[in-house]
Amino acid sequence: MISINKRKIIVKLHLKGKKQQEIADLIGCSQPTVNLWIHRSKSKVGLKTHPRCGRPTKLKEKILKLVKEKILKLIYSANAEYNGVSTKQLKEVIRQEIGKSYSIRHVERIMHKLGFSLITPRSQHLCHDQKKVDTFREEFKKNLKRNMWVMK
Repeated sequence: MISINKRKIIVKLHLKGKKQQEIADLIGCSQPTVNLWIHRSKSKVGLKTHPRCGRPTKLKEKILKLVKEKILKLIYSANAEYNGVSTKQLKEVIRQEIGKSYSIRHVERIMHKLGFSLITPRSQHLCHDQKKVDTFREEFKKNLKRNMWVMK
């Protein structure tokens, strides 16, 4: 999001005859953003940011900080080697702290907001043979000095 001062500059540069892409390059934003603020100034909507519609969140910064500390403790105690827990476990921690149950998807949004990453575990194929993989890698490294892809 760009500041109100930059929005005013966008409108002034447009009134001076600058093209939208030139303005975007000068301000350091995208051309659609420039177009948005020019359009909003022409339609008399104004350059201020309007409040978002929808229900305000019950998760205030203080509560989120407390939840993050609890989650970090849970993660470190759950598995010292991988440092990971499931979304269902996190959902239960959030329910205990806040007193409200959230959906799995909303818990994922909260975790993203707190700066966590969702890592999906990958299982190995039943026929996976590590010796064959190592052999292939060694052969590939040996042949790397030659041209492997040739147009005839």
